Amino acid sequence: MNYSFKGYKRDDGMAGTRNYVGIVSSVICSSAVVREISDKVSGTIPIVHANGCAQLGDDFKLTRDMLIGMSSNPNIHSALLVGLGCETNQVSGLLKRIPKTKPIKGIGIQQLYGGTNTIQKGISIAETWTKEATEQKRIPLPLSRLMVGILNVDADQDSLIKTGPVIGEVVDRLVENDAKVVMGLSKTLEPAGHLLSERIVDTTEREKIINSSKGLQRLRWKDPATVAKDTEFTEEELKLAALESKMTGSVPIKGILDYGEIPKEIGFHMMNISSNVVESLSKMASSGCNVVLIVSNRGVLTGSIALPCLTVAPQRDENSFDELIDYTIKGRNVDEESDRMIEELLEVCSGKQTQLEVLELGEFSIPHLGTTY
Repeated sequence: MNYSFKGYKRDDGMAGTRNYVGIVSSVICSSAVVREISDKVSGTIPIVHANGCAQLGDDFKLTRDMLIGMSSNPNIHSALLVGLGCETNQVSGLLKRIPKTKPIKGIGIQQLYGGTNTIQKGISIAETWTKEATEQKRIPLPLSRLMVGILNVDADQDSLIKTGPVIGEVVDRLVENDAKVVMGLSKTLEPAGHLLSERIVDTTEREKIINSSKGLQRLRWKDPATVAKDTEFTEEELKLAALESKMTGSVPIKGILDYGEIPKEIGFHMMNISSNVVESLSKMASSGCNVVLIVSNRGVLTGSIALPCLTVAPQRDENSFDELIDYTIKGRNVDEESDRMIEELLEVCSGKQTQLEVLELGEFSIPHLGTTY
């Protein structure tokens, strides 16, 4: 079957499922100004965070790469970077690294002698861009223009039995139609590393996922001696991981993505994520995803500020209702369910609002890799 949706064509070959003007803070110190600009201009979104000031090493690189990725995301029509002026994460450095495939500008509070001047300048730029974005029309585009993120949020064994095979079939069909699919390598999926490694051709990438299944590999505030004594997964964790692995379908796995890393090949990719929903969604956005399927056994109270997040859950009983769920898997034929889910996904990509969008529940966050001083 040939699938298509109506989206915004981008010069880099991708497509926007939304057409926002992004107002991006380079540093926490410019967040208030960014929010003020965005509040005054309809069609903009504030991309604010707690990082950027006096950061060094991997944390600085992570902040920079995620902001470059967010500014480059296909759902962003144009991006205005707003800095303070004395931060480590300088606007000038970001501008040098962001691909010139859309309108991009940078301004600074110290450069413009204060917040009031910066807000006025930002509003002027944003109003011009939002007018241009409003005039741009959606056009029919093939599925190959999509990068779909898939995130498991607290799905238990009962819900995975119902959702896993359906999501797996959706993954296979998306990849068959040349879409990019990125699934979060959650802590509950890590024990299935050996099983998933059989589908990875590249030996280096295969070793990454095998290492993830050797025990507690994630960064955490624990005594290393204590962690070393607790490196075996329980039988319950292994069983849950096997069920969750059904969500990955049967297609080859291209590799394991890290923060700010953008997949270059079409096909199915895994992505290292944190246990924080907003951080994980932000990571998917910064890697180029333009829509996300959130798989859960319930509604989720937050989404991405830049991506439509379609929440999928199994039907619990005939009378149950959750205003945060977009698609309910009713336990029917897997082919029928996957057809219906892809239809819903394409409607969302064509402009239909998800429940999280209706309720305006969207955020952005950048994690820390080391100690925050």
